[in-house]
Amino acid sequence: MKKGLIKKFRAYYSNHGQINIPGLDKDDKPIEKQTDWVWFDRETIEEALKRADADGKVGGLKMYFGQYDKETISMIPADRPEREEYIGRISLVLVPTNKTEDGLQEIGDAKDSGDSEEEEEDAFNGGLLCPPNC
Repeated sequence: MKKGLIKKFRAYYSNHGQINIPGLDKDDKPIEKQTDWVWFDRETIEEALKRADADGKVGGLKMYFGQYDKETISMIPADRPEREEYIGRISLVLVPTNKTEDGLQEIGDAKDSGDSEEEEEDAFNGGLLCPPNC
């Protein structure tokens, strides 16, 4: 996933979903029925967990809420059926995280990513959403 997009994905949620303003769909109309669930395949979850603590005792996943818009929909593979139906919908980003004496430490820099969109970061997105995949 490219840097900067997670920051924008989370900001859209903070400015709409978190304060209960409906997201706008691909036609700029308010979403009438928001996301019910998000599904990630086992391979994605296991890969995310591998990047956290290797012995499995302090590693886990922090899950951030975010909301797609017309820019951040680019995080979803172009060949995903009904991809444009994700615009305006809430989803999750999985971030490998270790529990330390100082608190939760994210692996990589997913939380504080800059505006550069050139490099990949240690976060996982792209779960199937319901709707439209119900």
